[in-house]
Amino acid sequence: MECFYGEFVHALDTQCRISLPSEWRQKEGETEMILAPTQDRALVLLPPALLNDFFERMRHASITNGKIQRALADFGRLCKKCRCDRQGRIALDRDRLNAIGVGNQVKLSGAVTHIRLSAPGADDIPDMDDIAGALEALDEVNQSLGLDQAIKNALQGKEK
Repeated sequence: MECFYGEFVHALDTQCRISLPSEWRQKEGETEMILAPTQDRALVLLPPALLNDFFERMRHASITNGKIQRALADFGRLCKKCRCDRQGRIALDRDRLNAIGVGNQVKLSGAVTHIRLSAPGADDIPDMDDIAGALEALDEVNQSLGLDQAIKNALQGKEK
């Protein structure tokens, strides 16, 4: 699975497209992403592979569970499939960008497993509580998945 690192600010063209950084595009074949809203005035671009395993498990559970059926229907309704054109541009939805306060520029933040889209300046300066909370959440994931202790140390800036 691809990983996304770094941060970029790009201008939207008249057709509401942005260029994805070349390192975030598929090396071979077509780059396809799923545009989805978040709960905190941002959008995310998700690689379909990230969702495949999750949706496979949900497919079996949703057959008899009305609550899961409704949640999947809501998620599907709010998402949009996007593909890069030959120049590496991806078309975004103007109404969704307006809803998160994006004007003529959008900030693309690599969030390791996905790309976060927000208005420039919307979440530029994380405070120490945000950083501590993010490290705590990563530590919980680390423990629950049994990831290598070296990853946790690297995230906290500790030497070996």
